[in-house]
Amino acid sequence: MSDASEKPSRDPYIVQPVYKALKVLTCLAEAGRELRLSEIVLLVKLPKSTVYKYLQTLCAVRYVMHDPQGDAYWLGSQAWSLGRTVDPSLRVREIAQPLMNELRDQLGETVNLGVLYGHDVVYLEMAQSRQTIRMQASIGAHDPAYCTALGKAIMAFLNESQWLQHVPSQLPARTPKTITTHTRMLEELKLTRERGYALDRGENEEGALCIGAPIRDQDSKVIAALSISAPAYRIDREHERTLACLVVEFANKVSRRLGLPI
Repeated sequence: MSDASEKPSRDPYIVQPVYKALKVLTCLAEAGRELRLSEIVLLVKLPKSTVYKYLQTLCAVRYVMHDPQGDAYWLGSQAWSLGRTVDPSLRVREIAQPLMNELRDQLGETVNLGVLYGHDVVYLEMAQSRQTIRMQASIGAHDPAYCTALGKAIMAFLNESQWLQHVPSQLPARTPKTITTHTRMLEELKLTRERGYALDRGENEEGALCIGAPIRDQDSKVIAALSISAPAYRIDREHERTLACLVVEFANKVSRRLGLPI
């Protein structure tokens, strides 16, 4: 934690319980991940019973969220609302990065984070696979949204009236598997919405398989997407479904840390 949060204030005008509660809140903000009660106690150097009471109070006003199963705490929607003037793409990148690394290490494949920009998807962050043969783009690169799992994962969960705003009038074939008609593209977006995740089976790059899931903010608005990308030969259909569940799970974790209510 920062030096300011470590120094106890002796100013008579400082309300000590508020000061200490904010230390707990700052601890969660600086950690950038879920923390257990025991970890928070060690970091803020306050009695366990005191920290627990502050956490319960902060949970009651949604500045902190709590997962009873894992007994983990993280910043809630009200805390994030204070920072809404911050560039949302910067915020989602900062929050997603440690989870992307975790997913990459668990699956061994490249994990991507992207946002829509007109007709394209822009790569904000990547956790590169450590395998010799891997799929990869570069941070800041653009690809057409209509033929990427990232792009389809975002578009499919927007209002249907917005879909064609992100699809160009012509859909050039990037590979023999690229969807090239608007009718087929709209069908694909409906299917993506129904199953909860997007697929790109060699539509943007031959021999690649990508699976993407949407990321939502505290207002349930889709603002980004998370995907994994791998050589198609490493993933059969059964494995594909397992990976899709994990991508959705981790995208939901990012959404929760952005303040999406459970």
